[in-house]
Amino acid sequence: MRELAIEIGVRALLFGVFVFTEFLDPFQRVIQPEEIWLYKNPLVQSDNIPTRLMFLPFLALASRRSTWLASCTASLRVGGGRAGGSVPPSCPYTAP
Repeated sequence: MRELAIEIGVRALLFGVFVFTEFLDPFQRVIQPEEIWLYKNPLVQSDNIPTRLMFLPFLALASRRSTWLASCTASLRVGGGRAGGSVPPSCPYTAP
């Protein structure tokens, strides 16, 4: 019960900080003359962003999961879900 009271108190405190900061005046950054050159970078016409590299981890995990599910399904078809059969313990559904 005490943990619940602490949780409610922390959430109320965070909500109060949010409401307080929500109504403050917005912050406006003043750019100093010596740092203006940082914002004047030339526009590059041949901008190439390698999107294949961005999605490689996702594709690797997706193919690994489909292989894993196929092995579980195959072990269930062979008789792993019945009495005396063996199903890898990591398979999500082992009942017939």
